Formats: sequence, C-alpha cells, structure tokens
Amino acid sequence: MEHSLILLHNDQIVFTSDEHWLYPLFELEQYLINSAIPIEQLFLKDKIAGKAAAALIVRLGIRNCFIELLSERALPVFEQYGIKYSYNQMVDHIQCRTEDLIMDKMSMEETYLFLRKRAGKVQGTTLKIKELAVEISGKSILQDLELDLGRGEQLVIQGENGGGKTTLLKSILGLINPVHGSILIGEELVGSSAWQKNRHQTGYLNQEITRNNFPITSAEVVAIGVSGIKISNSEREYRIELAMRKTGCFSIRNEMFHQLSGGEKQRISIARCLCQNARLLLLDEPTSYLDEKGKEELAELLIDLSRNEAPTMLLVSHDSNWTDQLKWPHKTLKNGKLW
Repeated sequence: MEHSLILLHNDQIVFTSDEHWLYPLFELEQYLINSAIPIEQLFLKDKIAGKAAAALIVRLGIRNCFIELLSERALPVFEQYGIKYSYNQMVDHIQCRTEDLIMDKMSMEETYLFLRKRAGKVQGTTLKIKELAVEISGKSILQDLELDLGRGEQLVIQGENGGGKTTLLKSILGLINPVHGSILIGEELVGSSAWQKNRHQTGYLNQEITRNNFPITSAEVVAIGVSGIKISNSEREYRIELAMRKTGCFSIRNEMFHQLSGGEKQRISIARCLCQNARLLLLDEPTSYLDEKGKEELAELLIDLSRNEAPTMLLVSHDSNWTDQLKWPHKTLKNGKLW
C-alpha cells in the first residue's frame, strides 16, 4: 500500500492517511464522526497492527480489515470482538513500548483512554507539585506535599474536613501563597507572569452554596468562562453552545441560574469550565448539596468527560461512596501530606 492506512466503501477509497504509529486511526476516528457511511459497509487496510491498533479498530466499530504486518498480540482482540481480518505477514510481536504497557485486565474504554493519552489526544495538561508547604494564621496545613498528574489523568483526594483539601485547591489556583515549594501547571509556575496570562486554563468547581436570586441566565453563567478572553462574538457563542451541549444543559440555557436544581447548577458550572477551554479542572466537594439523583448524574457526566474531553481532573471529597463510582485513583490527605 502507498498509504499507511486506507478506508474503502464498496471498493472505493473514501479516506487515506500517511501518518505513522496510531495516528492514522485517530485521524480516521475524526473522519467517521462526520461520515454518514454505515460502519458495517467499510473495509480497512492498514500497514501494521498490534494489540493497540486492534483495540482502536474495535473501538471505531470497523468489522472487516486487512493488515499487511499483523502481530499475534492483536489476534485475541480481533477474535473476542468478532472482527474479520486477513493479513500478508504475521509476527509474534511488534517492537513498540505501547504494546507492552497495555494490560490484559484493562477494559476497552480504559485501553482507549490510555492510547489517547499516549498519542497526546487529550484536553488535559500536567500538574506537578513539589515540597509544597502552606500555613494559615501560623498553623501548618500542608507539609512538603508532592503530587504528579499526567495529561488527562484524574485523581480523587479524600480526607477529613479541615484537613487541607480546599487549601490545596486554592494553592493550585494561586489564591494562597505557599511558605515554600512549587506548583507547575504544564510548564508554567503558579504565580509567574506566564501563568497569569493563562489562568483560564484552570477551571474551578466549588461547593454549591449560592443562595441569592441574582437575575442571570444559565447561558450567561457559562459565558463567564470566556469573559476577558479576546475572541469574536461568533466564537463566543459557539463555545457557549458547544460547552452546554457537551454537558447536557443546552435546553436550560435561558432559565434563571438561581432557579435550577443543585445538579443543574453543577452542569452549568462544568460547562463554564469547558467554555474557557480549561485543561485542568479542580472540583471541591461537588456533591455537597446534591440529592442522590444529582450525584448519579454528576458521576455520569464526569466519567463521560474523562473519556471524551479528557481534561486533567483533581477532585476532593469526603463522600467515598460516591467517588467509588468514578473508579478513579484515590489518595488520602492526612497530616498535610498525600498518602
């Protein structure tokens, strides 16, 4: 094949890619999103495929494929999901670090998100905290705290009330100055001039405790996410609508914010963060004022965001029964440190 990947419909080429590694399949994913061709009518030709490529082919919904060089590690994936395949040459494995990192116990969704992160196809940024110490009114709250989150990763921090969880988030937001230590969001040091220019890349979802009747619509709250950002009116409206559709709250765009339920307000707040293109989301006890239905809907929304938008998300909560639904990694904040 001249191209690294070819997609055919009724023997006619409808898509090609000359990229390498897994990038042709991610390009194909974008093509399929906008294509009206039934997936079952498509035939894929790929130069090389191992376990990782096989997982993406399954995720895309492709049912028939030809692989020039096929790894034996791809066979269990194809056979488990009933993919019809043929090949020109088979090898026992492909020399690729990604192949070795995919664990058998990983679900298809976990594998997909892992591969997106490896390919840099995520919204998130990195968060690195080193030797962070914070005092409030002379009292030590955080002591030599260390944290390292990769792009698109999620983490739940649990701990007792008053243990420093909110203090940690406010430090990341630059609202509290540390005694010593550093916080890096991407390559920017919190407090630096470069960080000041890009503060909108960090979104904050606080505990829902607002009890005023200020006359502002849901869409106007979401629009706060782009206030101060120099964009055209058309881009502004596009961002607002897209963020509200992604979070399932576009239908209530004209309703007064103060009249919404707790769960609806949280959706609007997350939409505000997406509207500002936040690459790091900080969520402070987001279920504090939600009923059981609201908690369930919020969990579903956050899981969906982690799979699709994949921003880096740091959530603090004492509600372990709820956070267990997310199936995110957990750490405990105790005595000023993360364990």
